[in-house]
Amino acid sequence: MEPTNLSRPFARLREAAGLPGGGLHDLRHRVVSLLMELGVPPHVVQAIARHADVKVTLKVYAHANLDAMRQALGKLDRRLS
Repeated sequence: MEPTNLSRPFARLREAAGLPGGGLHDLRHRVVSLLMELGVPPHVVQAIARHADVKVTLKVYAHANLDAMRQALGKLDRRLS
């Protein structure tokens, strides 16, 4: 299937639904990023994203966000106190 043959109908549906701009790849990236932020195990995210190797999933999507780092350090602080 040609990507354009899927992107055009998706764009029409997105516009009709009143959703902000962005293509299918942007939606895919957001879904995978959210799954990682929610703490879904990387091998499960890999399977959902259909990445050939979990290393791809981790390299592209396992960027630690500031809130997650604060939470982790807070847990460490409470444990050591």
